[in-house]
Amino acid sequence: MKQNYYLALFAFCLLIGLQACGGEDKGNNIQQGTDTTTAQNAKDSAQTKAVTEKTVSVNPKLTAHAYLFAGLTPDNKGEMDQIFEQQGAKQHLKLFGQQWQKLENTRLKNMRKWRETELTKLNGETHNLFYPFSGPDFINAYEFFPNCDNYLMFGLEKVGNLPDFSKENAGFVSGYLSNVRNALGEIFQRNYFITTFMGSELNTNVQGVAPILLTFLARTNNHIVKVEKIQLQKDGTPKAFPLDEKLDPKKSVVGLMIEFLGKDKTKPQRIYYFGTDVRDAQMPKKMELSKFIKSFPHKISFVKSCQYTLHESQFKVMRNLILNDTEAVLQDDTGVRYEVLKENGWKVKLYGKYAWPIADFGKYTYQPKLKQAFAKDSSVKPLNFTYGYHWNTDNTSVILAFKK
Repeated sequence: MKQNYYLALFAFCLLIGLQACGGEDKGNNIQQGTDTTTAQNAKDSAQTKAVTEKTVSVNPKLTAHAYLFAGLTPDNKGEMDQIFEQQGAKQHLKLFGQQWQKLENTRLKNMRKWRETELTKLNGETHNLFYPFSGPDFINAYEFFPNCDNYLMFGLEKVGNLPDFSKENAGFVSGYLSNVRNALGEIFQRNYFITTFMGSELNTNVQGVAPILLTFLARTNNHIVKVEKIQLQKDGTPKAFPLDEKLDPKKSVVGLMIEFLGKDKTKPQRIYYFGTDVRDAQMPKKMELSKFIKSFPHKISFVKSCQYTLHESQFKVMRNLILNDTEAVLQDDTGVRYEVLKENGWKVKLYGKYAWPIADFGKYTYQPKLKQAFAKDSSVKPLNFTYGYHWNTDNTSVILAFKK
């Protein structure tokens, strides 16, 4: 009898302990559209539990598609061996490889060398990246900041969908891969996207930014864990759905989430992309988006070739998110104006040269105080890569600023 009493007492204590350990997770988790299970904490990356390769399941088929988009052959072809043997696929691997190698030689490798000397401290810390007006330009964000837990990206291009090449004929596969190359034509030449061009290129059978983002992930030695469409709830929490799910953006902001695992990394990272208008007039209708952005701690801002939108009065919300909610910013002259950074107490480092903005943009984009700072600052370091709208000259300017 006494033995049964102690066994019962032990079981009761064990039950209480399990309930205490299984308390509610208060992080900003992704809710699943079909049930109430939650995923990795996306609110505070510093509190995210360590994830090992054993607990991360890479999706071979998604990864194989990403590698094929990128003109590469993966070790695991995701049961698509016959697709990779098609003539159109082989031709794509050759042509894409040539274009990418040119981009690598002229820009990317020099950008990485610069990163290793100028961004070492930032890349050694835990951060999330805020990249307004990015479109699908993941490649530049990742080349400068490869270790961020989350990449928050925004543009006007739609989320789109992914094909299943295993269900398509050779003509579709060949045409699709040709359209991928066309969609990346401006990146190969200028290293930035032109919104009007992207709108037409991503309305072919290459639907939206999803395949472009997967292309960049493959080219940066990443494997795909999962791809989901998300819709933000009123409190800013993302709710996950299958990528082909039709969601109403009038109800709340719709986006894309890609989870990926880098080579030699044990912890997965995520891209969040939202194709939505972020002008000030629209943002009061999208409070869930502001809440979502603010839920990520330790943010770095990244701005590049954004048509000088942050100089305009109709983008104060985005500008204030950079100034008030991030710890550092890497940008060209299209980002927050130099005098605004200085007036708000930011410490600014300058690189390269400052030149008059290209003819596509108005006189209001010229920054005389930035021109003076470049002329007077003897600590300005040169750049050996082009960046931003002065892609075909050596008039590239880069601004690295830290909030004091």
